[in-house]
Amino acid sequence: MRRTVYEMIYARLQQMGIIDESGKMQADYMKFVSSGLMPLNVDKLTSDTIALAHNGKQNGDVMADPDMEVRVYPDLKMAEALTFRNDYMGIYQEVYPEPGKYYPKLKKELNEFLNNWLKNMIDLQGYQLAVEKRE
Repeated sequence: MRRTVYEMIYARLQQMGIIDESGKMQADYMKFVSSGLMPLNVDKLTSDTIALAHNGKQNGDVMADPDMEVRVYPDLKMAEALTFRNDYMGIYQEVYPEPGKYYPKLKKELNEFLNNWLKNMIDLQGYQLAVEKRE
């Protein structure tokens, strides 16, 4: 049976070590590195929401390229993209802008992007955990 994009995102988050077998991020902050590429910063925002970001600098300001908020559903073994931000392009997108409302096309696009981004970091770019901080 073919896995959904949400199941693939969840599996890739586990494969990278961002979430554990229970689907939880045990650290409050993690940093993954790959030679010659921007580090991946991962922050636990809430018990079920994390943020993944590549951050660069422009004129002394930290710039996200991209920064995504992701909700994890451990009981379903799924995860989904909630937001996408690229400061260099001046883009900020929310799948769920308010309770009861969502953008189906954006939801599909952001989850496909997130799945491919994680796949590339695992399969092509070889990101490895460098820093783990627990509060």
